[in-house]
Amino acid sequence: MIVQGLPSIDSVTQAQGAKALPDQTERTDKAARQFEGLLMSLLFQTMRKTVQPSGLFGESGQSRSTYEYLMDQAVVDQAVSTGHGWGLAERLKASWTRQEKTAHEKELPVD
Repeated sequence: MIVQGLPSIDSVTQAQGAKALPDQTERTDKAARQFEGLLMSLLFQTMRKTVQPSGLFGESGQSRSTYEYLMDQAVVDQAVSTGHGWGLAERLKASWTRQEKTAHEKELPVD
């Protein structure tokens, strides 16, 4: 249960001079990379709709769409996991970190 108006444990810890927990940083990194991957995947799906079918995956049918989906997912997963995506994940992490820091600075000191 979250009580409105009370600082979170993370904000109290950081207000006392502690750095962000590694687990928190890892979760932020994972969320940013997943979001970037989701957007890349959606863009690939949209781009596929504009391309005429070729002989690589067959002319049409469920098998073609399945193989295209799997190939797109492999490309997206590789790009995001190696940090060679669009750079959106890094920008999101920087923005979220900046917002969190600003929010912590605005909170009243805890006695």
